[in-house]
Amino acid sequence: MRTAEHDSGIFASRSGTGKEAGETAGEEGKGAASALAPLSAPILVTTILDEFSAISDYRVLQDSLPRRLASLLRSRYVLLYKRIGETLQFVSGTFDDRPGWSTSLLAVAQINPIDLNSERPEARAWRLRCVATAPADKSEPQLVAVPLIYRQRATGVLVAIRGGHEGQPAAGGQSAGSPGGTIGSRLPAYWSEEEIHVLEAVAGVSAMLLENTLLLERDRERIQELSLLNSIGSQINSAVHDLERLCTIIMQRSREIAPLDLCDVLLSPPMGRQAPWISPALSEALFRYAREQGSHPTPLLIERPGSPRTADYLCHLPGSLNTFIALPLISGGDPGRRGRLCGSEEREPRVLGLLVGGTYRPWKVRHVELMMLQVLASQASAALENIHLMTEVIEARNEARKLLRQVLDDQRLKELILESIPSGLMTIDLSGQITTFNRAASLILGYHPYEALGQPVHKILPLKNPQVLREVLQSGPGHRSPATYHETLISHDRQGQDLVLDMTWQPLCNDRGRQIGTLLTFSDVTSMHRLQEEKRRLDELASLGKMAASVAHEVRNPLASIKITMQMLMDDLEKLVQREAAEGSEGGDRGGQAQPRLEEHRGAQESIAVVLKEVERLDNIVRELLLFAKPRQLHRVPCDLIALNEHVLQTLQPCLNEAGIVVHRVYQRDLLEQPQRRLAVILADMEQMEQVLFNLYTNAIQAMPEGGILTVSAQIVLPPRSGTGASYILPRVRVAEGESSYLTSEEQQWLELSISDTGIGIPPEQLDLIFQPFFTTKAHGIGLGLAITQRLIESHQGHISVESRLGYGATFTIRLPLAPADNGAEIENEGESRTTESTSGGPQTS
Repeated sequence: MRTAEHDSGIFASRSGTGKEAGETAGEEGKGAASALAPLSAPILVTTILDEFSAISDYRVLQDSLPRRLASLLRSRYVLLYKRIGETLQFVSGTFDDRPGWSTSLLAVAQINPIDLNSERPEARAWRLRCVATAPADKSEPQLVAVPLIYRQRATGVLVAIRGGHEGQPAAGGQSAGSPGGTIGSRLPAYWSEEEIHVLEAVAGVSAMLLENTLLLERDRERIQELSLLNSIGSQINSAVHDLERLCTIIMQRSREIAPLDLCDVLLSPPMGRQAPWISPALSEALFRYAREQGSHPTPLLIERPGSPRTADYLCHLPGSLNTFIALPLISGGDPGRRGRLCGSEEREPRVLGLLVGGTYRPWKVRHVELMMLQVLASQASAALENIHLMTEVIEARNEARKLLRQVLDDQRLKELILESIPSGLMTIDLSGQITTFNRAASLILGYHPYEALGQPVHKILPLKNPQVLREVLQSGPGHRSPATYHETLISHDRQGQDLVLDMTWQPLCNDRGRQIGTLLTFSDVTSMHRLQEEKRRLDELASLGKMAASVAHEVRNPLASIKITMQMLMDDLEKLVQREAAEGSEGGDRGGQAQPRLEEHRGAQESIAVVLKEVERLDNIVRELLLFAKPRQLHRVPCDLIALNEHVLQTLQPCLNEAGIVVHRVYQRDLLEQPQRRLAVILADMEQMEQVLFNLYTNAIQAMPEGGILTVSAQIVLPPRSGTGASYILPRVRVAEGESSYLTSEEQQWLELSISDTGIGIPPEQLDLIFQPFFTTKAHGIGLGLAITQRLIESHQGHISVESRLGYGATFTIRLPLAPADNGAEIENEGESRTTESTSGGPQTS
């Protein structure tokens, strides 16, 4: 380097000959000063920067800088003082370019701290922020103290000394033979004013180097600490789901930060974790200490022999431990949020645990170590609090699921109760839309809930009086006892079948009494209504029957007398006609007179025949009245209705041919096969069933005076399902031998026989009247034929119905329950003979 080479050249020229060095011993210092080249600030600054800019270790720079400055500044002593607190303390120095500390150096340097308010040159330079010299009263000072200022901040003091100081001999006073004397003979004895200015520049560069190196070293330490803390945080965050692994990570990282021989984590309940070398009494004392610290705890550091404050802890520690430290783990964050989550009122910070450690050897805790342990404790506290929060969240989630399940169960129970109510239930909002539609309502009205919900109520249920709904909707608000309306509605379901509903309307209010809609409950009373109608009809029939019976009895006796008398008169006239005819054949006057009388008698016979015919018709009417009033007791036997029907059609075949009527038969295939004929067996009074068929076929023939088509169909069906009018045709059924012959209503099968004509049909207004007694549209008859037919079928637990379209004919359908299978076998032996016997007398029609 330039300065070093230049100085070496100077030293070489000064020591070229020993002769020149010893000629002027009295003026040695002055001669040396004048012979040396002056100090150059730019050269010195450049040299210092070149040599020391690459040093990144603050202690190395601090120890090596004084020695090199002593060489460059031609100074015997270079001392560095650093401010620590309110004092200046000696940190490094050099004497005569010798490494290490020497007695001479220690004699010059102030080992004891220098008070900043003292009058020493170092303190004055610090306070005044300018150069201080000693001796202060001389123009040629040997000691110069320059403050180390960087960016207007003083960090220390640089002291450079030439010659002797405070009683020490000057450089020229030392023996020439000693190394010190040799060097001292070459150095100036005092500082010139120009050199002091150079020294200020060197002090500024030194302050800059020292401060930058210190900051760089601190930055490296911070980076290292942050890297360590970052890795600690990542590792801790990855272990929040495993408490034991988290504690292991905390202990391992604590040993990396500080030289701990023992380390463990104590946890408070409910996690409750203890260390084997921590007694329960010490654990309780440590937790009590942590709770007393509040939200800003300080670590507990105990060093033997301890103090009165730590005596209670030392007595519980193992005797081999010299140093013990405990850092409280306190819950952080917002206690109020945690309190709201847990449902408690606690707002104070909670002690989650303690991080404890100890060493067997004396250990002075460094500030950096303590700070990093506190950061580790803070991260461990956050992780433990997260574990607490996750546990609380899981418990709260489980509780919420439990409550939700309970709510769903309660809701499901209410839905089941609503669906199990046998009465139809609907709720209607204030705009008239359906909001609830239970199962009973669906079964009664035939609508699926999805079809009814959201629809106006009048589209699902035609109201007889829509004003009722408006009145109910307007009566709820402000009424403690809202009005309730009852009405009976005759309507129809989705399939068009008639319904009679008993309905109740009432306002639907919320908990505050404000009306939110209307509650409608209704029951299907169609069956009851039909029973009432049937009872009324039966009562009327009973009254008519009594009247008809009395009339029949009263009329039948005179008719019998008239019939007998007229029959006797007919017999007498017949004898008289025969006698007169015999007399007329003899001739003469008597024969001529007999001829007119014979004609008169024959005219009387014709009149008597008319009377007898009318009497016979009256007798038939009386028999019908008696049959209607007092049906005779049934004599049921297994009856093949198909065979009986064929017998009646065969009997009426001449009438059918005469009227030009063609018969079409539409039978279920199984009913035509002999092995399955027993499926069409019914238990019936064969005479009455024959009467029923004669009446129906006679009506069909009379409805087609100009001919037509008579269609007869037969099939086995199930009873119609609820809410539908359709029948379901059954497949062929075989009943195994030995099975029970008793059938439930769901198992009961029916034989359906339909008789359709292509006549003029029945007007719609007369469809409900044709089965009423004494209703007739014919010129003759009293209208008891269909009434008797219905009564006979109902006495067999059957049913008869009629469908007609005016101008297209009518269809009469009778449905009779089939006999159990074991009874059907009798038809092969007994049924055919009984059919022949019952039909030998001929039909009777109305």
